[in-house]
Amino acid sequence: MSESPAAPGFTEAELALADTMILVMKVMAMRGIIDEEGINTVFLDLASRYQGEHLHSAAAMAQYLRQNTIETGPEHALARLRGVLDPSSEGCV
Repeated sequence: MSESPAAPGFTEAELALADTMILVMKVMAMRGIIDEEGINTVFLDLASRYQGEHLHSAAAMAQYLRQNTIETGPEHALARLRGVLDPSSEGCV
């Protein structure tokens, strides 16, 4: 499995958890519970705060979540999640 350039250094487990969160947030957005502007604001704030505290991996994850929650359709997140959970992938138990 090849990792996307937007997610350097994340483990398969971290990406699976992030993609699960993305799917949950997309469902919440479809139901009108949250909106894209709110998602964008929260993750930009988190990324900025993490960068300020020199937590670069956390900032990169916040950016990954923001980009993939807002900028792609649910089919992309499902495809990433299937790839991570594929038992034939390297590193999976």
